[in-house]
Amino acid sequence: MKILPARTPLWRDPLFIWPLIALVAALSIIHVGRFDIGIADAIYRLEGGQWYFRHKWLTSVVLHKYAQRFSILIGVITLGIAIASHFSNRLAPFRRGLWMAFSSAIAALLLVSLSKHNLPIACPWNLQRYGGDYAGITPLHFYWGSDVSGCFPAGHAAAGYCLLAWFFFARYYRFANYGYAVLPGLLLGLLYSTTQEMRGAHFLSHDVVSIALCWFVPYLGFRYLMPGEHSASSESSVAG
Repeated sequence: MKILPARTPLWRDPLFIWPLIALVAALSIIHVGRFDIGIADAIYRLEGGQWYFRHKWLTSVVLHKYAQRFSILIGVITLGIAIASHFSNRLAPFRRGLWMAFSSAIAALLLVSLSKHNLPIACPWNLQRYGGDYAGITPLHFYWGSDVSGCFPAGHAAAGYCLLAWFFFARYYRFANYGYAVLPGLLLGLLYSTTQEMRGAHFLSHDVVSIALCWFVPYLGFRYLMPGEHSASSESSVAG
């Protein structure tokens, strides 16, 4: 895919317009095809008419609790590298990009967190269809006046997808093969998404919205808050 200059209009930048089209298309297909319910039904049925993996050690402890700590560790390491860039001549050319990668990942996580804790949208395990207390099967139904929250968008998945910020960092500094920088965030996010859907914590659309937020936030940050052209010193450092 051809990478256009940072100041190219949004509607001409493939890194903005194609993900936007993919987001709208994905949510439309999920809604029309009822894939949220279809996938949740299939998982629930395969688990014996229960959320078998909701409290299992591998999914609830290793891939949820410990995985959250792992993501926090990555964040701390990133923060440490950003701070070290103020004292290291080798890291100094990347200082602004390091802070942008860190802050945009945090901003995406905060946006997901604020949304999920303020939108009264049910998790699959909350619904009567899957052994919960709430009627209805619409994944994006608002249960105003209830204690339902924490389900939309998918917070745990975002802890993996937020690493997509490193793609924009690598792209900005034109690292060789920078396209591969999408893999850590994409693979970790998919692992977390799959885990939570198996536990009955999220519908597919919840994860789709999370990955979109974790893509567009760093995209906009690097587009509008970073210089249009990185410095020659940065180029020489990357080339070396």
